[in-house]
Amino acid sequence: MIKTRLFSAVCLLVTSVCAAAHAEPLTLEQCIERGLAENPEVKAYTLAVDEAEQGINEARGAFLPTLGFNYVLNQLSNGNSNEIDSDYLDQNSDNFSVRLTQPLFTGLGGLAGLKKARQSKQYRQYELQYVRLQLVREIQTSFYDWIHASQRAEQWRESVRRLEKQSAIAAAWVEQRLAPRLRLLEIGVELSNTRHELIRAGSEEAIARAKLREWLAAASDEPLEISGRLDAETADPCADLEGCQAMALEKRPELVLARLNIDMVRQDAKSVLARNLPQAQLDASWVDFQSDYDESGYADLTRDYYSVGLSLSFTPFQGGRNLSAWRRLRIAADRLEQQLVNQRHAILTEVETGYQQLDESRARIRNADDTLSEARAAYEMASRSAQLGVVSLNELLDAELRLTRAEINLINSLHARSVAQARLLYALGGP
Repeated sequence: MIKTRLFSAVCLLVTSVCAAAHAEPLTLEQCIERGLAENPEVKAYTLAVDEAEQGINEARGAFLPTLGFNYVLNQLSNGNSNEIDSDYLDQNSDNFSVRLTQPLFTGLGGLAGLKKARQSKQYRQYELQYVRLQLVREIQTSFYDWIHASQRAEQWRESVRRLEKQSAIAAAWVEQRLAPRLRLLEIGVELSNTRHELIRAGSEEAIARAKLREWLAAASDEPLEISGRLDAETADPCADLEGCQAMALEKRPELVLARLNIDMVRQDAKSVLARNLPQAQLDASWVDFQSDYDESGYADLTRDYYSVGLSLSFTPFQGGRNLSAWRRLRIAADRLEQQLVNQRHAILTEVETGYQQLDESRARIRNADDTLSEARAAYEMASRSAQLGVVSLNELLDAELRLTRAEINLINSLHARSVAQARLLYALGGP
């Protein structure tokens, strides 16, 4: 039995390892889908929407009747032997009552509370949309950072291979006294610097992987690989800057949240004014009362009665408290209005910045493409000439450095465009 269990455990472990080893790389779309489904912050805000839904049900309760039950058991002992009032003679009594109360008019406070509860649910829904939008931006940025670091690391490895090849050529030249040892040392320095950059690129890749793992809520021991490219450009969501800004003002959830916040403050102001209006409610009750006297000369009491009553209350003045509270809320609404104006300006600036950064990155890519083509041609020519002994090792080293710089510049430009696309999409309020 023990051997069977041990064999099953080993099989399960081997299966898990094999499954991990053959885990399919995730595309950007799959990362976004998983993040939106598994991220705990998104789940928390989803629960906040459900919480606000219960708040609406709670606010509806202000219009519904309340039913209450009350039971009192009382034992009375009177030490005065001359007591003549039967209500104070030694006795055991119990009282059971049922009371039904129906609000008729609550000064419009109930309506304001219900409307605010509905606005609160809308607020939570747009909060969820805002958090999802932020998460998509962070996933896209970490995804592109990972690919960027990975491609830079591969490019630095290629540079190391070229420099090692140069180092072998230089060593042969130095051995034949065709070049000074200084050239070999210069190549060694550049080789060391390139390996330094390779180490840094590997560290940046690990950091980007860790950030993406956080956004996807992936376990630390879960294998995580991605599949994507930096040169995949998406279509522009808007034709020009003015169109982008108009789209952002229409779709950004922060602006909707700000407007809802203003409306909720105004509903609070209406609720404050409702305190000064009349209130009416209808009460119906049933009482069952029994009293058992210790004195045999008094007959036990049993009472069973119903009552229906209409109560009205009106408090037009409460020491100026309600008026001050109403003024405070009106000032708060005005303050939030100014913050909304400021937020609109900030969003317009954010859209313009993202739009210009995207244009800049595209121009950089075009220039980097041209530069890379020229740098490759120059390096190939210098490499063949160096092997034939036509050019110096110093010229070959310069050509290699220019080629590496051109390759890295293209990768950086592609990464800048990908990140600019993600940030502009976020600035517009999503696709």
